[in-house]
Amino acid sequence: MLIPLCCLLSGLVHAVPTPSIQYLAKINDITQDDDGYIWLVGHQGITRYDSINSITFSTNDANWQVPFTWTHELEHYGNKFIASSETNGSWIFDPKTGRVEPVKIKTESKSHYHTIAFKGHFYTYSKLQVFQHKINTGETKAIFDTKGTSFFAKTAQNLYMRTTGGLFVLKENNFESVLQERIRSIVAVNNYLIATTENALYSIDENNEIKSIPITSAIHGLTKTHNSTSFFTISDQGEIKKYRANDLAEIEHGFGNTRKGRIKAAFHDSSNVLWLASNLGVETLVESSIKNYPIVFSVASNANDLAIFKGELIIGSYGKGLQNFRKDSTVLPENINKLFSDKGLRIMDVLNINEDLYIATFDGVWRLSAKQNTLERINFPNNNKLLLKMSYLNGILYIGTNYDGLYTYDIANNRIVDHVSKEDGLIANEIIDIYAFEDGDIWLATTHGISIYNRNNKTIKNLPSQGPGKYISLAFSDNKVFAATLGDGILIYDREGTLLSIIAKGIEFSYSSKVQDEIWVGAAMGLYIIDPKSHQFNLLPNTERYSFSGELQIVDERVFYNHYGGVIEIPLTKSDFFNANVFIGKSTISGQQSIVQQPVNINSASEVVTFDLVSLDYRPGQAKQFRYRVNNGSWNQLSSSQLTLTGLASGEYNIEVMATNSLGQWSNNRAFANISVAYPWYWTSKIRIIYAVVLICVISLVAWLLYLRAQSIRNIHILLANELKTKGKRDLSANRNINLTLKLLDENKIEDAKSVLTQNLEVIEQDSKHDLPDSLFGKSLEVAIPYFAEYLHQKHHVNLAYESELPDHKTDYELQSNIYKIIYEAITCAISNGDGRNFHVTLQEFKSKIWLTISDDETSFSHFNNKITFNMSMYYIRQIANKYKASVNTFEPNDDKGSQIVISFPLMDIS
Repeated sequence: MLIPLCCLLSGLVHAVPTPSIQYLAKINDITQDDDGYIWLVGHQGITRYDSINSITFSTNDANWQVPFTWTHELEHYGNKFIASSETNGSWIFDPKTGRVEPVKIKTESKSHYHTIAFKGHFYTYSKLQVFQHKINTGETKAIFDTKGTSFFAKTAQNLYMRTTGGLFVLKENNFESVLQERIRSIVAVNNYLIATTENALYSIDENNEIKSIPITSAIHGLTKTHNSTSFFTISDQGEIKKYRANDLAEIEHGFGNTRKGRIKAAFHDSSNVLWLASNLGVETLVESSIKNYPIVFSVASNANDLAIFKGELIIGSYGKGLQNFRKDSTVLPENINKLFSDKGLRIMDVLNINEDLYIATFDGVWRLSAKQNTLERINFPNNNKLLLKMSYLNGILYIGTNYDGLYTYDIANNRIVDHVSKEDGLIANEIIDIYAFEDGDIWLATTHGISIYNRNNKTIKNLPSQGPGKYISLAFSDNKVFAATLGDGILIYDREGTLLSIIAKGIEFSYSSKVQDEIWVGAAMGLYIIDPKSHQFNLLPNTERYSFSGELQIVDERVFYNHYGGVIEIPLTKSDFFNANVFIGKSTISGQQSIVQQPVNINSASEVVTFDLVSLDYRPGQAKQFRYRVNNGSWNQLSSSQLTLTGLASGEYNIEVMATNSLGQWSNNRAFANISVAYPWYWTSKIRIIYAVVLICVISLVAWLLYLRAQSIRNIHILLANELKTKGKRDLSANRNINLTLKLLDENKIEDAKSVLTQNLEVIEQDSKHDLPDSLFGKSLEVAIPYFAEYLHQKHHVNLAYESELPDHKTDYELQSNIYKIIYEAITCAISNGDGRNFHVTLQEFKSKIWLTISDDETSFSHFNNKITFNMSMYYIRQIANKYKASVNTFEPNDDKGSQIVISFPLMDIS
């Protein structure tokens, strides 16, 4: 980007009052920490400034409390500071946390004017004595008596001390004299010590070789340049000079001068701002390469236009005709303005076409001939309109009027060749700017939008306004049209008129021009430069106090731009991009403030987290912009420098912040913060581990139970398959014997057939003669159950008692058979798998149900209702119960003796 190089010109300086600290009148020292914060110390304590807000550490501030207030000096000590206080000794101050720890120097007085660290020791001036404190042993001793207030400065090899009695250097634990004059101020610049006296400026190298130059005014302000080998002096008369440290050669600079007064502290920071503290307060100066030429005419509005005529800059004024830029110039004919009509003296635009000047006025178009040095009104009909703007391309002059639309004038043939107005389809008659293209498209900026008129095919395309502001100027670059407006921003279109983007809303722009690969556009407050590719717009430093009008002109690599107070000159040179450091300057969590950069832990979504964001660029310019995003999401624009977050759900949040510098350029540096919102007690990490363990256990248990159930079902399937297999073999054998008998009979082998039949009958009879009472075999329950009881007593030595209150007509044979099957399976299973010796069976009718109760004297029936593990008997019982929609329940008495299985059969469903 093209912005002015800070160099050579000293005629203009920008003195900027610094908000919130400008009235600090008793500042003793100014410095900058490694992050880029400015620190000011004095009677108020230690103040940190971030270009927007300030924080002061003192005994009086509950939020930022330190054990001292009045501070004399702040000396760098690694990435910390040594603070020398008036009432409580010296302290090591951490600028990142605000915490302090004492420097344990044993002095008679706690009033320390300056403490500095040098080669393993602390050196402190207190009450006309210099003390040496060995850091590793804690030993303190007085090594020098002074005759007045003393301060230190150090280079890599030497420690210097200034007093009212001279300049001294440390040699073998004692200070030796270097200069025997009253020293006003000292500063170390790399390997050189710079000192000022009443009449001279001194430079002393590491070998104590001295160079000096005379001075004519008292100098109390002295500071080195940032990261350089030069330094600034500020005299009591307000004169600022810059010198090389090694040879005291003066260097030109652009800071100008400041107000008169004794400078108590001076500092040059990383953003090229010069800080000055005096009894009048704190002031900042910004270096500028801009040269201002105050030119004001006695007219209603000093909105003038610039042009080049015969190689020199001339001014078209709003009421005074044409004027030379240089007072001693004779490029314009004498008494030329007497040739204008009264209205013609109000000039709106001036164009140089083939060395001649074409002048748009309130009274038509006029021409100043370069060869004949004559001024005349161009001769075409109705050339008396109030004109606003002109544009030239390929012999055609396009003339924009205030009330009558656009005229097209053929210069060679001296005639109007076209006229188009609102009646022909233009969006408005007031033509404020014109941009002509080779293909015949003429873009017209008007009060109500943009009209694109093609002079070849006579077509008009209107682009409606995006707001109430007028369209002021048009510029073309990177195959895009940039339309500047009064407050509605800069609208960016493609060649077809499609709106691509809108930037810089809220700024009142004036006319724009293309300069090399960029677009320069003036505004009511400042001059902006736009990158056509990225659409990034930046304020040109030190132009924010000018209100611009007209178009710029370039002469000898210098840009001249008219403003309402004159003309500024800007060298066309590249300047380094300042990558401002971006930080979270202060965090406020539920009312508790902190500057410590650490993760934020909050307990609930109701807590409020506020971050004060800072971009450490101290130059004046645009208000800094800030954006943030959460967990690498989309960027969100902030309306201020404060980010407030609340209502955050439980979890971890990574906050990233970006910001612009003072010129509106986005810094490559980022600020980061981590917020952890605690989970509710039932969803903490430990509880979630417990949940996971319980879930795994439950899943494992379910899996095991399903496995056991599957095994039980598998065993039943095996038993059933074996029974079917046995029965099938028996039936197959019987069928085979019958077939063999029939064959033998066919063969008339009667004896053999009898033998086979006899064997078959014996097998059938043997199968039918089993003694297991597992069914009724045609009997009733009243007969079968006593028989079953006798069988149990003889074979298993157990007792079975039976009671029945059920009439025979209530149950058919099938139901009795199934009830008996349940009794048989239940008791035989209990005998095989339990330890019961006495069983009792009852049958009752109650509430339209048959109740079968089987009980024992132990716990044989406790697990009969288990759905996981079961045997064949349980399977039979469940199948029969399901057939009759009967319910199956098991019970255990409270004394853990005896168990029951109760099955109820609905009579309505089975009748």
